Amino acid sequence: MNVEKMNKAAKRSSAVEGLKGGYSMSRTSDRFKGKTIVVTGGGSGIGLQTARDLHSEGAFVHIIGRNREKLARAKDAFVGGTKAFVHQCDVSQIDQVEETFRAIEEASGKVYGLVNNAAINPSRNDVIHTELKDWRDTLEVNLTGAFNCSKEATRQMLDLGKGSIVNVSSVGGINAFRTRTSYNVSKFGLIGLTESMAIDYAEMNIRVNAVCPGYVSTELTAPLFEKMGQEKFQALVSAHAMKRLGKPEEISRAILFLLSEEASFITGIALPVDGGYLLKG
Repeated sequence: MNVEKMNKAAKRSSAVEGLKGGYSMSRTSDRFKGKTIVVTGGGSGIGLQTARDLHSEGAFVHIIGRNREKLARAKDAFVGGTKAFVHQCDVSQIDQVEETFRAIEEASGKVYGLVNNAAINPSRNDVIHTELKDWRDTLEVNLTGAFNCSKEATRQMLDLGKGSIVNVSSVGGINAFRTRTSYNVSKFGLIGLTESMAIDYAEMNIRVNAVCPGYVSTELTAPLFEKMGQEKFQALVSAHAMKRLGKPEEISRAILFLLSEEASFITGIALPVDGGYLLKG
């Protein structure tokens, strides 16, 4: 597979292509019928795929994001779905998060599920070359954002008497990537948040887990793969034991499983969904 083909394939996974059927909508079960589930960073990529799959299984889906244009495209991708909502909100700002979760409850009831997927990666540097602003911005969105949303969701889950949270970490939250200081720390921190919340709320029937994707082909990662050049890209693909990159729907399936009652005796785990990337170390 060359970079040009990879780039074209990733672009077909965009929100616009999702409207044309580029996203898998084959599941028809009612695992989440009538349940309110929030997906942060749901305007594109893994987040949008997850939101669409939840919607197809009966959930009231609330997408949170900062980019108004992405949110508009995401809303359009549901083709008029009456159970899909979008909210412009900066998850790093607790006042915005509080207001948004109040609006979510008013729209469809108390939150049952939360997918903390919002993330940025502005700095690809070692610690010496990581700018303080990039460090702060990364932790504020990737980690503090998950903390803020988890706090507000958990309040509603306690009232509901049950709930499930899935944090989207990374294989970089298990084994650090080179020159990704701030990103690695934020993703390691998400696993710490997962375990801390899992043990605190297990007896309240609230489960908290994490998924740790390997490299996934999306419209957002396509430019990075193209910039690598053919040799480095092939090395990246070969670093996965399955000799390919992941697809958004493959990450979504793991997220939906952990959210669902099918995983009712699972809490506090960090599940790699990585095509064997960690196996090759």
